[in-house]
Amino acid sequence: MDRDVTTALPDPAGLTLIREAPIPVAVVTGFLGSGKTTLIRALLRDPALEGTAVIVNEFGEIGLDHVLVEAAEEDTILLEGGCLCCASHGDLVRALRSLLDRRERAELPAYRRVILETSGLADPAPILQTLMRDPLRLSRYKPASLTTTVDCLLGLETFQRHGEAERQIAFADQVLITKTDLADKKRLVATRDAVRTLSAAPISIAPPGPGQGIGLFQTLSESIRLDVTPAPHHHGSYTTVARILDRALPWSRVEGWLGEAVERCGGGLLRLKAIIAVEGEDRPVAIHAVQHVIHRPEYLPPSPDRSRQGRITVIGQGIERAVLDRLLDDLAV
Repeated sequence: MDRDVTTALPDPAGLTLIREAPIPVAVVTGFLGSGKTTLIRALLRDPALEGTAVIVNEFGEIGLDHVLVEAAEEDTILLEGGCLCCASHGDLVRALRSLLDRRERAELPAYRRVILETSGLADPAPILQTLMRDPLRLSRYKPASLTTTVDCLLGLETFQRHGEAERQIAFADQVLITKTDLADKKRLVATRDAVRTLSAAPISIAPPGPGQGIGLFQTLSESIRLDVTPAPHHHGSYTTVARILDRALPWSRVEGWLGEAVERCGGGLLRLKAIIAVEGEDRPVAIHAVQHVIHRPEYLPPSPDRSRQGRITVIGQGIERAVLDRLLDDLAV
């Protein structure tokens, strides 16, 4: 090298650093069957929320909710086998890092925001603690609002029996009362009053309209109290069973079995959700039941990788696992 030639480093004072704005992470929580996935699907159809990635956390052996979300949004990561509040906070951090890595490798579009759908049994406190205290969020993510869905039909009974539902409301920045079209005015007023005793957050009885869903991504106040003692470990009080259904079933059989399942389990049926291939149909059918309420079946878009295979998960309380196993065996055999 010519000794007369020197390479001068740029003066740091003259450099302009460009830092990408943090990506907001909105949390959607609510007890089992309260309508979280339905809300997220509606949000993702809104053009104003284009560029949104989704992380779905499910309590159970076989994840289903992400399939329902994928009908509207493909940028989905599924966390299975438990709820985030009971797992290491590293699960959530790894999921967020995975999204970033895939984004930087151009495997995903350059998403601008993230929705995190929690398990229906999740305690929001540890999740918020992770989002607000982990070093990852200081550079690339920031916590946004926490929205809690409440079932208008079953909310009052749920509050009485499940402390998780009360905590989900207590931490909410906004509460959405769902299934109001299935309940009378007296039930709606009672549910709203019960929510108000637990939280001062704004209450809505309709999902956000076009352009309004962006409000979920407003930044959380840094003064939010996160020193609340986490709720006791809760998985021992619940039982979850799941099956893969390897063939299409006649709808008459599915319909009869669903009615029998609701009658047999009663109030102990916290959640039944399934995606089932039906004989004579080229589209899978999604079915849901909560306690004694069976919701209207829904056709999903046809897909070659899942058109002939079904999945079903049942979450119960106060019901022996053997009972739930026999219940699913009755359908699967």
